[in-house]
Order: sequence, then structure tokens, then C-alpha cells
Amino acid sequence: MAAGAVRPLLVRGRRPLGAVVSAVARAQRAFEETVSSRPLQRVRLRRLAFALLLLAAIALALTELPFAAGAYRVPIALALLLTALQAASLPLAALQPHVAAPLSTAASLALAAMSARTELAWPWWIVLLVGQAAVLAVVAARVRWFLGLGHWLVAMAAAAGLAAALRPGDGDEVAVNLVIAGGVTGAVMLLSLLLSQWSRMGAQLLVERRANEGEVARRVLAEERTRIARELHDVVAHSMSIITVQSTTARYRHPDLDQRAVDELEQIGELSRQALDEMRGLLTVLRGDDTDAPMDPQPGITGVPDLVQQAERAGMAVTLEPLPRSDAAAVPDVVGLAAYRIVQEALSNAIRHAPHAAVRVACAQSGDTLTIRVENGPSATPRLVPPTPRGRGHGLVGMRERAISVGGRLTAEASPDGGFRVLADLPLPVPGGTPA
Repeated sequence: MAAGAVRPLLVRGRRPLGAVVSAVARAQRAFEETVSSRPLQRVRLRRLAFALLLLAAIALALTELPFAAGAYRVPIALALLLTALQAASLPLAALQPHVAAPLSTAASLALAAMSARTELAWPWWIVLLVGQAAVLAVVAARVRWFLGLGHWLVAMAAAAGLAAALRPGDGDEVAVNLVIAGGVTGAVMLLSLLLSQWSRMGAQLLVERRANEGEVARRVLAEERTRIARELHDVVAHSMSIITVQSTTARYRHPDLDQRAVDELEQIGELSRQALDEMRGLLTVLRGDDTDAPMDPQPGITGVPDLVQQAERAGMAVTLEPLPRSDAAAVPDVVGLAAYRIVQEALSNAIRHAPHAAVRVACAQSGDTLTIRVENGPSATPRLVPPTPRGRGHGLVGMRERAISVGGRLTAEASPDGGFRVLADLPLPVPGGTPA
């Protein structure tokens, strides 16, 4: 790296090592998220890792055999067998770590015992040390830390015992070799242990984060459904109140009614009053401790022009195609409330994510369907809030719940010009009073 590239880091008070650690942490998080979110990719990565271990084992055997048979004068047949056993323990460590570690230690010490008369580095020569360190690194990544430490201690203690038994007079040279071997294998195993623990903790944190996100999404959905239920209560309670009043006062407004009809109307009034009492109890449960819940009448389709005016005051250029008054009057309160809330949320999203963009709001009736369309073009200025990750926006969830609550459907998608489109189809009663 050039000095000019390093200097900005030092000026900001960051050391190059800190930058490297941060980059590694980001890469680790990205790797964990990718691997944890794609089971098929996890399987492929495991297969790739095992294939790399097989290639490393072959390279180890081809490198160690000339050392053992040539420089250390181990009989060729035994050298071939023992180097093959130690090399095989490398991929075996990924499958059976508690078998691979003793096998590698035994093969390594057997090669050392066969070459005890050498004047070269002993009992651990360079290739033998690399093979043992690689096996212990894989074992440390596969087992609990104290089990990996146990395999390392057994290998080092066995090598020290072999050196004391076969070459008791070469204390200094052998001791240095044992210390270097213990330090190298211990450092490699410790690094592998730290990386494996880091990976496991990262995966666990990712699982917990996704669980928290799912819980938040479920809570937001429940709150939105509760709010919809509150508003629907207000609309239905209004209609039930009218039914109660009309049925109770019918005998006074129409004196010529026969007694049979009067009795039926009185029964209707009584049932309506009971239903109102039950709905008041339901509303108490829905409101809970929310004493500040709004008590104003719920808006409807005729309130859409007010929403457009609010958006225009926020700097949006909104074009409105309203529903004709005759058609708007025939829209049920429940459907009108759903349409109003959908337009409200769609305009709010446009203000947040596409400030000063052109927006078109269209309300149209076709047969027994009320169609609400809100389209905005690309943003003319930087967005006011950061983009929401895919699938995590709660406003779209609320709009879909609104549409579903009246038996309709809603689609929200990006438009080809870089804007966004919300389209809702809400059913209306057909002539005669039967719901569509």
C-alpha cells in the first residue's frame, strides 16, 4: 500500500490493523448471513471445503514421502504407509475428529521413531509439523475447545516422552524443536478455535436477529389489525345504532303497523342493543389502556381530496381523479374507510421515499369493484428516509390488511420508470344489497 493511501487512515486516528479487522468482521457477517440464509449453498460450501482438504492431504503425502524416505531414511514401505495415514487424517478430521487426531499423532511419532538417528531437526521436521498442525486446526474447529486442547496436549506430551526415551543426550536441540512445534501447533489451533467460535456466535446472532425481526413484524401486524378492528367497530356500531333506533321507534312513526310486525321490530331492536353492548365490550378490549384513542368519526372515500391537499402542502405534485359524487355516496362506510387508509399510506410512502415526485391518485368504480390507484414517479430530490430492506416495510402490510378486511386485494410494485405503484380492488355491494 502506498504511503499516500495509509496517511488518511492515520489522520482520522485509525490504524491500518483496525481497518483490516473491521473489513474482516464485515466479510464474516456477510458470509454468515449468506450461508445461513441458503441451505443449498451451505451444502456446497461444505463439499468444497472437504474437497480442499482432500487436495491438501494429497499434497501433504507427496511432499512428506520424499522427506521421510530420503532425508530421514525411513524404510520406503513404512514411509509410504505412515505418510498416507497422516495425510488421510486431514480430511478424516472433518468427519471424525476424535479419530483423526490420535491417528495423526501416532503416524507422526512413528515416523519420528523410525528416524531417531538423524542429525536433522527431530522429532518434528517441517513437513511433519505442518501436517500435524493442519490436523489439529481442523479438529479444533469441529470439537469443543477443551477437547481440542486435550488432543494438543496428548500430542505434545507423547512427542516429549518419545524424545526422552530415544535421544536423552540431545536435550537442548530436541527441547528447542519441541518448544517450536508446541508453539506453532498451539498458535494454529488457537486461531482455528477463535475463528470457529466467531463463526458459531455470528450464526447464533443471525438466528436471534431474524427471530427478533419476525417477532417485530408479527407485533406490527397485530397492532395494525387491532387498529383496523377499532375503526370497523366504529363504522358497524353506527349502522347498528341506526337499526336500533329505527326498529324501536317504528311503532310510533307508523301507527298502522299490525302487532305482529311491531313485535318483530321490537325483537330486532332488542337484538341490536345486545349486539351494541357486546361490541362496546369488544372495543374496550381492543383499546386496552389507550385512553387517547381518537373518538372522531371515521373518514371515507369522500376524504381523499383532503389527503391530496395535505400531500400538496408537503411539496408533492398530485393529480386526483376522484370518484363521482353519485358513486361515492353508494360506497359502504367500511369500504370507504379502507380506500381512505390505502390512499393515505400510499401518499405517505411517496412523500418519504420519492419527495417532490409527481403523483397520480385515481378512484374509479367498475361494476361491483372500487379501484384505487396511486402512482408516483421517480424522486426529484434525495429521499427523506433510507430505503427499507426488501420484505420489511410495515406500511405495505397495513395496506394489504385493509384490502383483505373488506374482501379485496392489493398489489404494490415498482413501476418501469423508477417510481412505485399501488393498486387496490375493493368489492362493492351489487344492486339489491348482496355483497359482491
